[in-house]
Amino acid sequence: MIEEEITSHIRDLLSATENADSEGILNATLALDTLHKERASDIKGHLNHYLENRSYQKALAFIEGQPE
Repeated sequence: MIEEEITSHIRDLLSATENADSEGILNATLALDTLHKERASDIKGHLNHYLENRSYQKALAFIEGQPE
């Protein structure tokens, strides 16, 4: 499921950010951008909006069903 892939990449990004891992940040961001570009038709509504704007924490909260 695409949400699982997105969640995995966002968690990678958050971990890399927490560890000040610039290569990890770049890789996770590129993976998210590529996934969004290649599978945009599978990503609907708010989630698409969050990914377009690189609002990754909001995207993660949305996927996990947490209030914004």
